[in-house]
Amino acid sequence: MNRPKAWKQRLRLGGGPVLGLSLWLIGAAQGEQLSLWATAGTVAWMAWWWVTEAVPLAATALLPLVLLPLWKVQPAAEVAPNYASNSIFLFLGGFLLALAVQQSGLHRRIALHILWALGDRPHRVVLGFLVASAALSMWLSNTATTMMLLPIALSVLARAEENSGHPAASANNSTASPAGELAPALLLAVAYGASLGGIATKVGTPPNVAFLAFYQQRWPQGPEISFPGWMLLALPVTLLLGGITWWLLTRAVFSVSRESLWGGRAAVAQFARQLGPMSRDEKWAGGLFLATALLWVLREPVRGWGWAPLLGLGHGSAPEGAAWVSDATVAVGMGLLGFCIPSCQPGRKRLLQWEDTRQLPWGVLLLFGGGLALASAMRATGLAQLLGHQLAALLPHRWPTASVALLTAGMTALTELTSNLASVQMWLPILAETARELQTDPRWLLVPVTLAASCAFMLPVATPPNAIVYGSQRVSLQQMMRAGLWVNLAAVAIITLVFRLLGAWHLGLEMHYLPAWAG
Repeated sequence: MNRPKAWKQRLRLGGGPVLGLSLWLIGAAQGEQLSLWATAGTVAWMAWWWVTEAVPLAATALLPLVLLPLWKVQPAAEVAPNYASNSIFLFLGGFLLALAVQQSGLHRRIALHILWALGDRPHRVVLGFLVASAALSMWLSNTATTMMLLPIALSVLARAEENSGHPAASANNSTASPAGELAPALLLAVAYGASLGGIATKVGTPPNVAFLAFYQQRWPQGPEISFPGWMLLALPVTLLLGGITWWLLTRAVFSVSRESLWGGRAAVAQFARQLGPMSRDEKWAGGLFLATALLWVLREPVRGWGWAPLLGLGHGSAPEGAAWVSDATVAVGMGLLGFCIPSCQPGRKRLLQWEDTRQLPWGVLLLFGGGLALASAMRATGLAQLLGHQLAALLPHRWPTASVALLTAGMTALTELTSNLASVQMWLPILAETARELQTDPRWLLVPVTLAASCAFMLPVATPPNAIVYGSQRVSLQQMMRAGLWVNLAAVAIITLVFRLLGAWHLGLEMHYLPAWAG
């Protein structure tokens, strides 16, 4: 191992403990507010390891279980329950359902039908992949969606280049054929669609679940954000930003032909024919998927109305206004059904088998727990209040919309270089106290920042979908940065605008009013 590389690795690994212990020693030397300094040390240690990825992100999320009891911030019995919150099980149930869809192969059929329906003109093909990627990513993981669609996109490109009589283009020579400008536009549509689709649902992307878990933990008496409630606010962001992204990729950043130059639709149809008739597993997976979506939407879309109140399981019949059942109840219950339904595939007894769960991103669930543990300690020791006060002093008090735009832009820039989930976990408790200082509804700051965390489009390291399409060597770094910059700017404007127009109407937000439950 060469010395420069070894030195960098030691700095990445040792920087976290040095920062953490230094802040703890400062508190010990002062003899007062030791728990606040110890929490600050935990935050600094975790932030350093999260940013540098010195150890796996999920392993870093376990630090509160060790440091907070060791430094007498919180007992272990108070820290551990953060790793088993209601929202974590919501995401686990969503993972199981997505796994059932993937194991049955239904996701491929859905994607191919979307692509076939939108036609074979190049600009429509880009739209087709963008729509397919976003639609699947609303329910499946962004990474799985991108990896599933990338081979199809590359095959369509190969067919285009074959029909045009030109050799395939590379990232360094993207104009070698008429399909050259199509290549970066098409592949970036797959990556960007995967990020945009996740915004629209509660289980679509980890930052959404992290926010909902924090919201329920911090304000258990606050108004519930239901599944349809989230979609009514976030889906317009996905649709508007998706439309602008398509225009940028096909008209502004790249020049994609509108003439029917090749048989892209025929290539997609050929893929669809290879799948054969719909299997029984696909039908069962589709049924589970639709049933889950309906149960989520119809649980209690209006307080006192829905299947939960009808069965005596709604808010009105439960203690302290909480519901007996939640979206997590539905997700886990339907996921369990997947282990009961017989499979028609050779070698498989059930639609879901326990061996399949090895594919679940268990580390993401630990990340949620680590973030909740960190937020709880920051609030209990007063660190979140201190940092929130400092941030509030920097924001324009009289223009909350400007504050939202500044915070959204800041999160969009930050998540280009760090994990979007880690970024959200670190900032949510601070922004909650910032909202209290500004005397505004905390959702006014927290929801837009959460949405912005999924808007990382410029760099391959920003998000797995970007890295996957960059690894195809058909998209250069310059092309990704040029397109991503414009999509990032559009994201900041759209999130701010949509939230400003819909937030007050849909969530009942008051910019200059702090609700009693958030005091």
